[in-house]
Amino acid sequence: MKILQLTVHFSPNLGGVETHLNDLAKELVSGGEDLFVLCYRPLTNPVKWKVFETRTNFKVLRLPWIVGFFYKLVKFPALEFLYLTPILFLATPFVLIFYRPSVIHSHGLVAGFVGVFWAKIFNLSCITTTHSFYSFPNKGAYSAIARWIFSNSTKVLTLSKRSKREIKALGVEDKKIQVFTYWIDLDMFSPVSGAKLKLGINKKFTALFVGRLVEEKGVSILIDSICELNGRVNLLIAGEGPLKGKIMNYAKKYQYIRFVGSVPQSRLPLYYSAADVTVVPSLNEEGFGRVIIESLACNTPVIATNKGATSEAMDNSVGSFINISKDNLVNELQKYADNNKKESNKKCINYARRKYSSKNIQVILNSYEKSR
Repeated sequence: MKILQLTVHFSPNLGGVETHLNDLAKELVSGGEDLFVLCYRPLTNPVKWKVFETRTNFKVLRLPWIVGFFYKLVKFPALEFLYLTPILFLATPFVLIFYRPSVIHSHGLVAGFVGVFWAKIFNLSCITTTHSFYSFPNKGAYSAIARWIFSNSTKVLTLSKRSKREIKALGVEDKKIQVFTYWIDLDMFSPVSGAKLKLGINKKFTALFVGRLVEEKGVSILIDSICELNGRVNLLIAGEGPLKGKIMNYAKKYQYIRFVGSVPQSRLPLYYSAADVTVVPSLNEEGFGRVIIESLACNTPVIATNKGATSEAMDNSVGSFINISKDNLVNELQKYADNNKKESNKKCINYARRKYSSKNIQVILNSYEKSR
């Protein structure tokens, strides 16, 4: 089957969606499918990129576009939509004409709009996947466009039951919406022995943050909490974003804060393994939290926000949920530091292996087959 994947973000841009799409591409190609990815150049990470890549049964076309606006427009959905839609919209019909896919698989609202529109013109099926919450207003253009996208998709795949309810509330048929679950490479994401030593970290209790360096992800509150603990807990921070300069200044000032910048997927298991706990302190609704499952696969428990769908990614046997505030983080980190049983407890890794194997792709494959 020939599958066109439409997405705003793709590797070498770094992020949870990009990593999932890499995993999806790997499984599809190894399973004998033919894949074409149409996306933008990296919009949030300053990395080298190629306009066109081709391998056996796998092609990627990255569209040049203006960078520097993505984070600035996150809080303005209408402007973000206008920023991200035009070039992807104009390029898609040319790819459809020359590639002739059997099905379109779009990721997110922008790609969903583009995919559904052109699928109607070319008489194709379009599956739309959401990777986050949108907090749609009760009425207005934003909700109307989203309703049109989802209602006219052949299938809508959501990462959580909560996300499904959000889309159903727009008036989309229940039978059209299906929940799927991320999976990870369990060979790559596994405990690394001697990780602290390899990274030159002392044996002190260590917390880890992995993600976009924006206020919504709660990284500033986490830093304040670590400073409140006054050196009793180390903090490793991995990621890129607008707060990078601020975080680098903290790392220069405090020996117990270490900023490592963007970390390639292949090295993330080393950092998860070096940590005694991973913290996901998001202030907004968390769509699912890929960081959670990667951390658990490396046998590292997680302190997560109680907002969004984090409770669908893990349970209290492998971590804890809190209302994110400085005091709550201080108390929870201290509790973990006082009762650190990571080395003798294999609950996390067993949980991840049970729930997040590549078998989870079957929901997506089934949606392709039913859309042919």
